[in-house]
Amino acid sequence: MSSLLNRLVATGALLIGLGMSAAHAQTVSIGGAVLKPGDYQWQPGARLRDAAVAGQVRASAWPLGAALLRQSAIEPQQRLKAGVLFDLRINKMYAQTQNDPQLRELIERLEAFVEPLPVTGRVKAELNPFQLLVKSNNHLLEAGDKLLYPTRPTSVRVMGAVASDCVLSFDAALGIKDYLRQCPAHPAADRNYLYIIQPDGAAERIGMAHWNQQQGHVAVGGILYVPLNPSDISPDTADLNDDIANFLATQYQLGGLHAE
Repeated sequence: MSSLLNRLVATGALLIGLGMSAAHAQTVSIGGAVLKPGDYQWQPGARLRDAAVAGQVRASAWPLGAALLRQSAIEPQQRLKAGVLFDLRINKMYAQTQNDPQLRELIERLEAFVEPLPVTGRVKAELNPFQLLVKSNNHLLEAGDKLLYPTRPTSVRVMGAVASDCVLSFDAALGIKDYLRQCPAHPAADRNYLYIIQPDGAAERIGMAHWNQQQGHVAVGGILYVPLNPSDISPDTADLNDDIANFLATQYQLGGLHAE
């Protein structure tokens, strides 16, 4: 056994072998592509690396898309989702007053997509077991935390202000515009910006027009969210695109990722 692996095993001592002994015990949960999924008693001072080692992450896992779901993040994400749905409903009425059936259809499609999405509590975290050897990545666990390790996906999702959502095969040789060409834009699309949501939950807005063009890439399992043109939606919902992108970043299955 290598010295690196020995270090990994040693750091799992706070959780390994501490499966639930009582139904009311405070726990952390590890699932997906791991050898030992389940609930483990949470001990103060335990860290992300302890959970990863306790679950024994499999070689087939895709750490880039691994998700840390945290109870303390549920309430603010509930408010975020409620705000997105409220703004979409405002825009349904706005499209009606503007006599714009195309915009109304798009808003209804987005509403139907967002409505059933779970409030996950996902927070951005480095979950690659080897990267967790770096102290700055190895954050403390909280009681109730859940770690999910997916297997590698094969696709990229393009959604938002498009004619219809597209799930496209990932190709490392393709750029962002290549994916966008395969998924025609809606008339209400903002041609100046794009949101990239990576499988690790990172979200960024980049410029796409000649005057503000920025470089960007999307990893396998990522999402390209084409925003609505601010001039086409209600002026009372200026944060709608930001909020949708931020809410999508809390999901961990949309771009093709899945936990076993």
